[in-house]
Amino acid sequence: MMRVYGLLLLAGLLLSVSAGCRSLDSVQGLDESSVSFAHAAYRDRTSLVSLQHPKAGDETQSEDDGAGRRGSTFDVIVAELIAIGPGMLVQGLGHRYAGDHVTSRQLMRVGAIGVGVGALGVGLVAGGNEISEDWIGSAVSGAGYGIGVIGVGYYLSAWIYDIYDTPRAVRSGGRPPPNSPFVDSLDFLGRE
Repeated sequence: MMRVYGLLLLAGLLLSVSAGCRSLDSVQGLDESSVSFAHAAYRDRTSLVSLQHPKAGDETQSEDDGAGRRGSTFDVIVAELIAIGPGMLVQGLGHRYAGDHVTSRQLMRVGAIGVGVGALGVGLVAGGNEISEDWIGSAVSGAGYGIGVIGVGYYLSAWIYDIYDTPRAVRSGGRPPPNSPFVDSLDFLGRE
């Protein structure tokens, strides 16, 4: 009987959510130009920095020109705070805010590799201590410590690079760094 109630509840939730999604194409109560600006910005995958309205006199620059999207000091500070705070848990958020999605994805992959390798190291340490008290358990545990240090190194290098390079990404309008092999050398899984 509980399964029937659960299925009815799930069906009701799905119907209510799908009924709310029907009118997404028609915009009611919103400024038409703001909505079209937001759709264009989403399609172009521009950054939050470039979504600012141009200042008076900046209409001479092309919107495709990266110089027209350079961030202010406030944008640099906000991006740095994002890279330091939430970026500690998810690497690459500072670059994501700046609009550098390529470097952001690379840093997220490097951070995920660090978490995975670090978890493998913790598992080996715990498993090595439980295998036996002789040299085999110590060897497995020692290998786990080494692998864990490599994982922590990957994780911290992605976070520190995000903090270090975010101001450049904001000032460049979200362009990836030129000739920077550091992240490319760490991101061996996702060659782009």
